[in-house]
Amino acid sequence: MAAAAAVCLLVFPAGAADLEPARDALRRHEYERAVSLLGPPARAGDAEAAFQLSQLLRYGRGAPRDLPEACRLLEASATTGHARAAGSLAAMLDSRECTISARAAEEWRVLARNKGYAPPAASEDATTASAAPSAELLLRAARGGDLAQLQRLLDALPVDATDEFGRTALMHAIEAGQLPVVRELIGRGASLKLTDRAGETALLLAARTGSAEIVSLLLQQGAPVDAANRSGATPLMLAAREGSVATCERLLAAGADRNAADASGRRAGDHAALAGHAELAARLGYRQQQAATGPVRQGTLQAGQSALMIAAEGGDMKSLNARLAAGDDLAARDREGMTALALAARAGRAEAVAALLVAGAAADSRDRAGWTPLGHAVKAGESRSVELLLQAGADARAPQGKATPILLVAIGSDHAREIPRLLKGGADPNGADAEGLTPLMAAAAADDGEAVRQLLAAGARAEITDRHKRTALWYAASRDAGRAVAELARPSTLEAADDEGATALIAAAGRGHVAAVRALLAAGADVRRKTKNGNAALHAAAAAGRRAVIPLLVAARSALDGVNSHGDTALHLAVRAGCPACANDLIAAGASRSVRNADGLTAADIARRSTDRTLVKLFD
Repeated sequence: MAAAAAVCLLVFPAGAADLEPARDALRRHEYERAVSLLGPPARAGDAEAAFQLSQLLRYGRGAPRDLPEACRLLEASATTGHARAAGSLAAMLDSRECTISARAAEEWRVLARNKGYAPPAASEDATTASAAPSAELLLRAARGGDLAQLQRLLDALPVDATDEFGRTALMHAIEAGQLPVVRELIGRGASLKLTDRAGETALLLAARTGSAEIVSLLLQQGAPVDAANRSGATPLMLAAREGSVATCERLLAAGADRNAADASGRRAGDHAALAGHAELAARLGYRQQQAATGPVRQGTLQAGQSALMIAAEGGDMKSLNARLAAGDDLAARDREGMTALALAARAGRAEAVAALLVAGAAADSRDRAGWTPLGHAVKAGESRSVELLLQAGADARAPQGKATPILLVAIGSDHAREIPRLLKGGADPNGADAEGLTPLMAAAAADDGEAVRQLLAAGARAEITDRHKRTALWYAASRDAGRAVAELARPSTLEAADDEGATALIAAAGRGHVAAVRALLAAGADVRRKTKNGNAALHAAAAAGRRAVIPLLVAARSALDGVNSHGDTALHLAVRAGCPACANDLIAAGASRSVRNADGLTAADIARRSTDRTLVKLFD
């Protein structure tokens, strides 16, 4: 029964972080950059970021494969009501990729359906249930160029089996440049028209990798030459961006439209010019057209921007000064609602920022997404522009985007160095986003001890809680943020519990965070405090199979035979978690083997119902 193992795990609020840069990295298959971009908002509490990061870690893209962390991120995201996270967690529990959860797989599936996402039902057939790992082996074989393994697997698996991102074996082989595997898959009928979740076709991926041979093969087999992804980018645009002349020639010979425009109005020639491939840009028909004062013509590199905006963003001071002298409109906006000042601030063109401010540009104008020039400068880590904007009176208390305080922007984008400057400029150290996340909580989760000290010195209150009643100490403990725990462990916060009743110690124990548990115990945390489900820290550690912290909690006089609301002891939960070492340590410490839970079962009964012979032997 899942309720019996209910343990308060890390729960993230549904955040409002700007994830478009990370999504762009995913669309471009730049997985390492995506992992880097998703990490800060996931740590700061964004449910969508946590979900996306979990999938990258699940499949080992952009970082080593880490199933335990992927499962923890999924549970955190799913607990906020994130539908796809709930559906994915259900599937991973079914496949045993995840083994510990506060709810059963079917409960997560129901939650996902209630939120409008319909994950597949759990299979009753063990053979079917075991197909998921085989499909993953197929994708690995395709990416690794293991043709023999691929051929064996294709005898039992569909050729267009996909991963969580909707990518087929053919797509994996193309990304890895495995031409023989690509030939084999096409020969077996792999679809050339399927798209992944970002709208990428096989030909788009081939164009991005710059493999003219694979592009030629796909075109010979009838791949749609102008099929665009969700950003409107065609294969020709991607090949132009990569500077691949041979690929562009093959696409043009197959009838690719050089005049097609993407969602930003850019054509293939524009993409080549933007990437610095001037000769290729010229061959593709690129002609830079800049009007003196009005917007640039549709389809050019800076579509929708004025000459003043182009000069500001590019840092072209000669052109900028000329446009200012000509009286160009400082308040004019591009398609995203950004002014010349905002573009210069985002691009780190400090000299242009200074000139525009002197000319009278509004320091606090907002674009369509609700960001000010200061917000853009902070997010980009452009310190000099930040300083100039603050000196010009930019409001450091103005929220960015969907009510995100500027200090959270700095921490979430890994630019905590801006904190002192922003605090001096009037930023509120206790400002919170819509979910109640404060800068102190975000800094604690990131284990930025210096930022924590700066915020506390500026008046940040450690006792403030978010919408789920979590303190900054809770965030630090749940992430094993040792420096932050040391700064924040104080009597006023030590026993504060979230809305599930989990204290910082329980959160750290459930994660197996040894350093945090030690620090909290040294500060006097109460090992006998319980969650609403009756789980103490020892229960949390046992249920999650966190053997490393069990001796610490036992030594701190945890109640070895204390029971939760289902009557389970820590020993019951260790056995249910399939952790023989945990169970052995508890038995060695004196845990009773005869306590029965609400189902009338002892830990030995649960062990005998399992297929783990090591567990059974513990009770013989």
